[in-house]
Amino acid sequence: MIYGKFIALAAAAAMTLPAVGARAADQVKFMFDWIPSGINGALYAGKTNGCFEEQDIEFTFDRGAGGVDTVSKVASGLADLGRADLGTVMLGASGAGAKVKAILPVYLISPFAILTLSDSGINGLKDLEGRVLAHGPGDSAIQMLPIAMENAGADLSKVKTETVDFAALLGLLIQGKSDAQTTFMTTGRILQNVLKKAGKEGTLIHFGDDLDMYGSVVFASQTFLDTRPEVAARAKMALQCAYLKAKDDPVSVADALLAEFPEKKRDAEEASISAAMALIFENDVYKANGFTWNMERVDATFKNAKQAQGETASGDASQFIHSFP
Repeated sequence: MIYGKFIALAAAAAMTLPAVGARAADQVKFMFDWIPSGINGALYAGKTNGCFEEQDIEFTFDRGAGGVDTVSKVASGLADLGRADLGTVMLGASGAGAKVKAILPVYLISPFAILTLSDSGINGLKDLEGRVLAHGPGDSAIQMLPIAMENAGADLSKVKTETVDFAALLGLLIQGKSDAQTTFMTTGRILQNVLKKAGKEGTLIHFGDDLDMYGSVVFASQTFLDTRPEVAARAKMALQCAYLKAKDDPVSVADALLAEFPEKKRDAEEASISAAMALIFENDVYKANGFTWNMERVDATFKNAKQAQGETASGDASQFIHSFP
């Protein structure tokens, strides 16, 4: 009788123990370059759609304060992975000595754009001459604009540029105190929605499409790549899976984002997600390469980034890209 009770207790205890060989998912810290919005919902959706579970990865996400800041923080070990423009990652590594490398292209087309009111008469970059263009401090789009203007046969020196707080940009446009502002296509879709509610119509000029360079990428600290290479490889696959599932089910991206940030507006975020899909999937670069790096485009991105910043860094651009075995 006593023996029987012992067997029963042992069986009950065994049921409360973890299965042999089971282990906790690997923890990975990810930092965005700004407040998560739009397509970033794909990564929150990855928590429940199987992408992260399949790779045995558990992500924690933090907002950033601009691409330069995110590169610095990932390099210092505050996060394992981050998201920023490839040009920012390259210059951070070559100029500031940040030990980081890009592992996954996200925006295969640069998102840089100009937002103006549809009745402004500004239909291309040449039309900016003689007008007032506002931009936020440290804005990467204004840094690339001189290259795009030159390519378009336009002269940026004939444009009156003003640096203002990001929060004031749209108000100046609505009030007629500026004629245009720099933005990203994804953010611009949200701003168009805001303008519509204010009784205005906005037009976006996607000048990044003509720069033949990558936009946003996922990058990793060199320490993460060196000390946990197998985890880094699985994390990359988990994130790639999340973006691919977003392509098939963009509504789930908005659902996941709004579940995390209920204060956001669905119509604006869905517009931003749609714009992101064009930057990631609906372009010739993705059709030709998928998520595999096009090294000519990597080289062009480094060249443009250096020219925009007046940098003289040399070396092969491939040094900023990590390829997994």
